[in-house]
Amino acid sequence: MTHASPRSRLTTRSASWFVAVVVVVAGASIVHARPGTIDQPAEVNSRAERIFVTGEGLTFPIDPLPRCEVLNNYGGRSKTFGAGGHQGVDIGADFRQEVYAVEDGFLYREFSDLSSPAGLGWGLWSVTDVKYRYYHLDGFAEGLAEGDEVVAGQLIGYVGDTGNASPGGWHLHFEVRPGPHPQFGSAPTVDPVPLLDIPSICNVY
Repeated sequence: MTHASPRSRLTTRSASWFVAVVVVVAGASIVHARPGTIDQPAEVNSRAERIFVTGEGLTFPIDPLPRCEVLNNYGGRSKTFGAGGHQGVDIGADFRQEVYAVEDGFLYREFSDLSSPAGLGWGLWSVTDVKYRYYHLDGFAEGLAEGDEVVAGQLIGYVGDTGNASPGGWHLHFEVRPGPHPQFGSAPTVDPVPLLDIPSICNVY
């Protein structure tokens, strides 16, 4: 099946962050934007006070509560591809924390083979011609199917340990694949961490 670019399907949003992706692909250095910090600890359990992001960068792909552990492991060891073969970033979380679309676009691929390395997951093709992959989900958001349009911040699934994730090792494997490219699987990956607007309550390792 041939898909038209999402640019023809949705109104293109501002994509200033995508310049950073192009810089990474070109091999130039990139400054890691650090999320702002809260000077004083919050005195209440308000989400607004516990989560602080800069508003710059890519929408974070999961709800950071109650747990958010960003493993800066792009290019590390992969169970599938071996040393140097890890093509995304792993974000540790609790079972069934919410997973979100990071940009407007459409779900071009549903991963549903529980015996595959990915387990349950989505491929998202954005209006900026970037493809994102979400692996190891426990389940999908109700009503969503391959081909559906989504918007940034929309719930698309829940963190799990399907595929080749360790049992009980709940996390989201998240990949960024800049395009456009004629074949979904052959687009090269880039490190997601410098591109994400990481909430200040997340631990980054």
